[in-house]
Amino acid sequence: MKTKERFVRYANEVLAQGMAEHPTRPFQVNGANGPLIILPAGFAEEIRNDPRLSFTGVIEQNFFPHYSGLEIFSPIGPGNDILQEVVRKHLTLSLDTLTPALSDEMAVATAALLTPNAGAEGNNKWQALKFFHVAPELTARVSSRAFLGAPLCRDPTWLSISVKYTIDSFFAVRALRVVPPVLRPIAHRFLPEMRVVRDEVKAAKQVVGAEVELRRRARFEAEMRGEEVKSDDAIAWFDEVAGEREYDIVREQMMLSVAAIHTTSVTLIALLYDLAENPEWIERVREEVVAVLREDGGWRKNTLYKMKLLDSCMKESQRLHTVGALAMNRRVEQAMTLSDGTYLPKGALLGIPTSTMRTPGGRWGGDAARFVGDRFLKLREESGGSGNRFQFVSTSADHMGFGYGRQACPGRFFAATQIKVTIIHLLLHFDWRWEEGKGQPQSVIQSEHIPDPEAEILFRRRTPEVEL
Repeated sequence: MKTKERFVRYANEVLAQGMAEHPTRPFQVNGANGPLIILPAGFAEEIRNDPRLSFTGVIEQNFFPHYSGLEIFSPIGPGNDILQEVVRKHLTLSLDTLTPALSDEMAVATAALLTPNAGAEGNNKWQALKFFHVAPELTARVSSRAFLGAPLCRDPTWLSISVKYTIDSFFAVRALRVVPPVLRPIAHRFLPEMRVVRDEVKAAKQVVGAEVELRRRARFEAEMRGEEVKSDDAIAWFDEVAGEREYDIVREQMMLSVAAIHTTSVTLIALLYDLAENPEWIERVREEVVAVLREDGGWRKNTLYKMKLLDSCMKESQRLHTVGALAMNRRVEQAMTLSDGTYLPKGALLGIPTSTMRTPGGRWGGDAARFVGDRFLKLREESGGSGNRFQFVSTSADHMGFGYGRQACPGRFFAATQIKVTIIHLLLHFDWRWEEGKGQPQSVIQSEHIPDPEAEILFRRRTPEVEL
């Protein structure tokens, strides 16, 4: 087996061997895209804010954004600062007002994707479901409500493109990786996987481009009439933030979708699977959700914040099932030397293993390999005023589910809201369990957490205690 393919399939074993041989020192392995410098977790604090290390450099090197069809992944260009501003200044700050809309969209998505397969109301028969295939569609529908607004968020063509491109782009990247670098400038034009993503980008431009023009024309006409124009989705936010700056709205929308669909759906799948394997936590989370919703009379500003057990379960699931085998992925933009004397040459790729987050005997104790739903709730309660550092969205050297430092995931606040709204609907409207003698599937590869797509979980309809 080629060394690159070996890392994709057996990253945990490769990293474990390296850490056993070099427990306190950096070491090098052959990763999916070439040599990788692996740093022990103790270096997280040292590198977290170092400007000589770049996450966008990793994207640029690993995803071939200079080829047509993969330009969505370009970390450079006039629109990137605008995208960051939109996420930070609008998306994150609008979460309180967006929550009811996301819940409404989840209700529509549930009715379309789950209810028809759950049997008639009152029917207690369990149904098998390949949730791996449903989760990306649920995520795409709910996230598109914030990114594109209605009615485009329900457009079947856009939903199909956004889900398929998220998957197909990774196949295209993988196909390019096996091509010798000297041949890629020619080969990319003929690879079937690259033709697929080029066609999807072209189709996205037609769908989103037409809607953007309609919105801009309507906004211009409203402004000419002296009417106030409300900005309640990312289409309007991009124009507002950009001002006179140039940017590609279709590229930015597709980048938002890829980021939201892939990581959010994988995190959602892991959470539901963990809860189904530990059903006592389903009941406790339901009780908390129902109590808070009844107390608040629906969605209020702090409704989700009050659901601290749910937040704890999410952080615990993410601890056990991080999206990647490595966190804090960086490219060295300027040669440097670490505090232990390790020299990092310019262009080198590095990362920190996430397996330490679930190794018994480490920061999380002897039961670190076990799902304990209230682990982080108890830590919040015991820490008093500093308890917020144990929230799902908080990052630290001990929990790098969203990275750590100044390049931590900027969209984690939206992802947290979306996952909470989604899992609340799933738990209140359906029962979930594994078939007798079965549990959640292992990841089919180890460089990322990708549960077996063909695994079936059982579910059935139930009557929710409160209306959402």
